[in-house]
Amino acid sequence: MRLSGDEQKRASILRPPSSLAYCFKVPLCLLVWGLMILTAVPVRGADVLLTLPFENQSGRPEYHWIGESFGILFSDLLDSPGLVVISLEERNLAYERFGIRATDLLTRAAVIRLAEAAQANLALIGTYDIGGDHKSETIAITARLIETRKGRLVGNKVFNLSGSLSELQTLQGQLAWDVLVELNPTLPYARHQIVRRATSIPARAYESFVKGIQTSDPELRRNFLLRSLLEYERDAGAGHYAPAIYHLGLLHYRQQDYAEAVKRFKELTKDDPHYLESLFYLGLASYSLGDVKQSAEAFEKLIEPLPLPAVLNNAGAMIAAKGESARAIPILQRAVAASPNDLTFRFNLGYALWLSQRFAEAVPQLQKVVTINQRDGEAQYLLAKCLAGVGRNAEAAQANEAAKRYLGNYAQWEVTPAKMPLLIRLKLDFNRAELFQLERQHQSAPGVSSKQTISIQQGLERAQQLIEAKREAEALAELQRVLSAEPTQAEAHLLRGKIYQRRGEIESAISAFTAAVYWNPRLVAAHVALGQLYLGRGDRARALAHSRQALEIDPQDRDAIALKRQIEIGR
Repeated sequence: MRLSGDEQKRASILRPPSSLAYCFKVPLCLLVWGLMILTAVPVRGADVLLTLPFENQSGRPEYHWIGESFGILFSDLLDSPGLVVISLEERNLAYERFGIRATDLLTRAAVIRLAEAAQANLALIGTYDIGGDHKSETIAITARLIETRKGRLVGNKVFNLSGSLSELQTLQGQLAWDVLVELNPTLPYARHQIVRRATSIPARAYESFVKGIQTSDPELRRNFLLRSLLEYERDAGAGHYAPAIYHLGLLHYRQQDYAEAVKRFKELTKDDPHYLESLFYLGLASYSLGDVKQSAEAFEKLIEPLPLPAVLNNAGAMIAAKGESARAIPILQRAVAASPNDLTFRFNLGYALWLSQRFAEAVPQLQKVVTINQRDGEAQYLLAKCLAGVGRNAEAAQANEAAKRYLGNYAQWEVTPAKMPLLIRLKLDFNRAELFQLERQHQSAPGVSSKQTISIQQGLERAQQLIEAKREAEALAELQRVLSAEPTQAEAHLLRGKIYQRRGEIESAISAFTAAVYWNPRLVAAHVALGQLYLGRGDRARALAHSRQALEIDPQDRDAIALKRQIEIGR
């Protein structure tokens, strides 16, 4: 099996953005076009909220855990129509991007930049103070809701609440209600409903859970999470504490205690938070235990609700491992189409095609792998067999020699082919940014059903197939249908750009690629294409800007590297 700060960085969040990071300016015509789309598709008007850790002003470190509890609880309480709440994990990605810690105190300017990094237009910040003695503590909470685009308080309000510390969850429920009503005065439910949700977890279990997921010490984390489950079981009376179960399962998985991880992940149901992620890790843990059937079942359940490239790769790989390579091939083809430069996806597709004896189709997939990594003995071995299978004996002999050189088990496989192990390659983790983007699309567009999302993905796949067949007019019509359903679909704009570029319609190609990077600034292929087009027109400055942006996103992208070299030699 193969499974694929420093203070200066923290200070950088307080500095103005560099000219390089903001050198790309959207043409006026595109902005007008974008505004028309926003008007036509009102679901993009949903607010996105980032909750920062509240500051402990009491000077008593034993109460530091409370600061993070607001974000943990609010990610559930503030989930309502028209409002997307950024999870703790997604917020931590934004922190990592800027090299800051959750305990760092931020200026309002820093908060705004952090919110922008998380694509949030609202930020909730606050403080709390603890008073009284150990047996009768009180808490005073102050919170502010910032509209990040204008840098001002929403409604010019400051929220103030106070009470006994034992009523923390009740106060947090009341604050959640106040925030929701400020954003939507016609909220379809009452204050007591929000408070009831906030207090549904017993106080002791809640405190242990919050402390557990904040500590980096594995043993301490395990003890807190186990304690939270025991306290929930003792005091709640019914149900199960799903977030604690998930995080405990994840801890066991990372400690390579796969049997215990499987046990915990299987306790979760489809209505629980983190259920989809738990299936992903259930699949990995099951395979590590040698349970191919259970692993394949877990990954297959993810294909429809979470069609991320890593999910498709793992699902296809495990289906092939079950001996159903023909059924695995179209799933792996989707992974390759979504991320054509990922060699893991290419290898698995080539392997599944080899298992199905579709040697001619396997050859280009495996050639792509060995072109990038000639020392990949497994890929060289499979490539040699496929080339021999289509009669390309000279090339097969060359690949075979490379396999002898780089594959330690070469002789064993040749003597007893039946003892070849499974060669599938799994992704250890899916791209969390892609996961959050997918979740955000579902949350901010409640009118878009999962069937419509699947239909959009199928439309992109059909368009890609039509492009490969050089049926460009039909591909453009298919892409237009996709964009009618989802105007912000960057991949559709990218494919349109490729068609126009192939036709020599340079202005149309530039407009399409520009739309692609407007809706997805991290789309490397679109940056590279724009760089190539601008270089062809002699606009070296713009070409260089897109080249640098592409390399900042993926320093290993071959096309981005080639573009940089083209610019450097002036051709």
